Amino acid sequence: SAASRRLEAARGRFGARSDVDSHRMEDIYGLATFNLSIMGVTGQSSLSPYAVSYGHLGATYGYDSIAAYFPAIDAAVSIGTGIETDSQTAPSDTLCLVYNALLAAVRGTAEPRCSFSKESYFGGRCDCGNTYACHKLLRKCVKSELGSLSKEDCSRTC
Repeated sequence: SAASRRLEAARGRFGARSDVDSHRMEDIYGLATFNLSIMGVTGQSSLSPYAVSYGHLGATYGYDSIAAYFPAIDAAVSIGTGIETDSQTAPSDTLCLVYNALLAAVRGTAEPRCSFSKESYFGGRCDCGNTYACHKLLRKCVKSELGSLSKEDCSRTC
């Protein structure tokens, strides 16, 4: 059916790595699902498969919520709050901490120290120390507010 073909096309589009790096609306949103990777909700290095997430967030009549799926660990997390704010940061803030605790448990590693900073109406950025960027002129990795790489990923690609 036509609906099945559209669903398969959407699945193929969401699976491509280039979608994470793109900011075109058709790459961010489809079938009521956002490419949350672009929003930085995981706190993981942007080159890591653990940074990939899809889901939806929203606010209505006294509630803020977010639902996210993390394909690298085949896990989903849903968070709902009993408050409605103008910025919807509480669910994303909580997701930052919950996802990284879950990821550490799944991988058998120490839980990272993460924090969340509000940046926009749709939330903000989860920071777990992956704040490096390749400085093209200096040809070396530098810490940057706009960085999204781990030091290791930055060194490998810079």
